[in-house]
Amino acid sequence: MKHTHLWAMALMTGTILSSCDHDWSARNVPDAVKVKFVESYPTIKRVEWDRVDSLYEAEFKISGRERKALFGEDGTLLSYTEEIEEQYLPKRIAAQLQQEFKSYKIDEVHRVQEGSLTSFVIELEKGTRDIWLRFNEKGELLDRSSNAATPIRKQSASLLPLSSSATTTDDLGTPELRWDLPPVLREVSGIGMLPDGNMACVQDEVGTIFIYNLDQKAISQEIPFAGPGDYEGIAVAGENAYIVRSDGTLFEVVGFRNTKPTVQVYEASFPATINIEGLAYDQEHNQLLLAPKGYDPKLKAQKGIYAFSLDSKKFLPQPVTSISLDQVQTPTKGKKQKSGYDVLQPSSLELHPTSGEFYMLDAVNNRLYVISREGQISKTVDLDKKMLRQAEGLTFGQDGALYIASEGSKKGKGVIHRYNNRL
Repeated sequence: MKHTHLWAMALMTGTILSSCDHDWSARNVPDAVKVKFVESYPTIKRVEWDRVDSLYEAEFKISGRERKALFGEDGTLLSYTEEIEEQYLPKRIAAQLQQEFKSYKIDEVHRVQEGSLTSFVIELEKGTRDIWLRFNEKGELLDRSSNAATPIRKQSASLLPLSSSATTTDDLGTPELRWDLPPVLREVSGIGMLPDGNMACVQDEVGTIFIYNLDQKAISQEIPFAGPGDYEGIAVAGENAYIVRSDGTLFEVVGFRNTKPTVQVYEASFPATINIEGLAYDQEHNQLLLAPKGYDPKLKAQKGIYAFSLDSKKFLPQPVTSISLDQVQTPTKGKKQKSGYDVLQPSSLELHPTSGEFYMLDAVNNRLYVISREGQISKTVDLDKKMLRQAEGLTFGQDGALYIASEGSKKGKGVIHRYNNRL
């Protein structure tokens, strides 16, 4: 079967199967598909299945939003679709819709991940007319389908040919800019870009937010929030800053740029083996995401990404994303692996501002990963250890540029590099 036929197949009404609490016993779903689904989405308890010829589509919800995963009979995950808000479309796509389809109303927007390929499917409607458009990340129109009589069924199949591998190795290239940081930031452990173009930084030992002016190449403000501790990451959400300690405890610095900010502390109860290092703000779900350098033995051969709700101010009990370690390419450089968990040791986490993908640094293994929201690694970048001795901080600029911060040696300096290479 040609993969380019998947688009048309997904418009057909398949045989509907349903399941609750992973009760698959009376369902005509191959064992390989069941195993892969539970491995990929261990926290999902309610799922509906459609069968289209030899393909199996799982429909479920995460954080209240519709998700779909399409599997082959052998359990191979072919594509993953998630419903997103219109505001998270790449700017080029939004501009094209405004210019060419101004008279249509946007009904639904879906992001489709297929291996290393990301595309966006938009349903437009005008009266009884529906149009489905599919764009790649560059804003190029890949396909168009319409039905003037009845609404087109929502789909999760892909128009694009499947890649032979879900992981590709890329190169960041040479940074276009570099900043040598002052001695107090030699052990820089987290960075966050601010709307005014300054960089918020934290370091391993001191409970202070350092505002670094990239133009003046100097610290312009210091904001104490706690005593000495092992602080690993920073995320900025509006007027508030959040810092994570290695045990997962969060420090909320309310109005952190004000003269007298207030601090709230939220204690975590992660296993002692976790060692949180990555922290990111997920604006779509109004939550903080935490990535552990360590591991939770209950997840077995997976690493979890955890969440802290900014609405309830509570940690979610289960990981929001699980990353199977089986898909991680064994590093050829870096420190010797002591256990199977060591192939992936996140040191920083950030969300891409347009694609919504996870960007994850691994300082120990000298790597940068691009990971889909369902935990599929799409890109692997081997970092230059001479340039980035210990990459601990990651953020994006207003223009989409990538900033990576690295600790310095005992006699060296911490650095921040800016890359314009789009992975």
